[in-house]
Amino acid sequence: MSILVQLGLTFLGVAFFSIGGASALIPEFYRQVVAVRGWMSDADFAHMVALAQVAPGPNMLIVSLIGWRVAGIPGLLVSTAAIVGPPSLIAFGVGRALDRLKGANWLAAAKAGLAPVVVGLMMASGLVTAQAANISALPWLITAGSALFMYLARRNPLWVIAGGAVLGVAASRLGWM
Repeated sequence: MSILVQLGLTFLGVAFFSIGGASALIPEFYRQVVAVRGWMSDADFAHMVALAQVAPGPNMLIVSLIGWRVAGIPGLLVSTAAIVGPPSLIAFGVGRALDRLKGANWLAAAKAGLAPVVVGLMMASGLVTAQAANISALPWLITAGSALFMYLARRNPLWVIAGGAVLGVAASRLGWM
């Protein structure tokens, strides 16, 4: 099976579980790309996630970056189409159905139940990314400090990313990492 077909099938399968967006899917992306298929290392995956988070636009950029890394421009196109196509069609259909079901009591309960699911998936994605990137004690301290900063200061995440980059460069220059 060609790599493009593998990319397409991998992300097509993940696309049907894309409740919560790309951030919530990072653990499954990691499992498929690193653990199951071996298309990249832990560090490469963590770099792709960081790049997708820093870049402007949707976080779904991670899928395009993975496709590009694995199979160049054709991989980027196949991966992006596979992850965006099905949810777009489902969202269109669900949107039409929701218009017809306005006011249904069970619908409000279903919507309220999805919120904690999405939060849990996003927390799982943070944990998976931290495990992939943190290879020693110092990166774990940077991760914990970043989480604490975000919780207490409630500032733009770009401050955390910039601070982590500065600390990482400094630690590397000092031979701590």
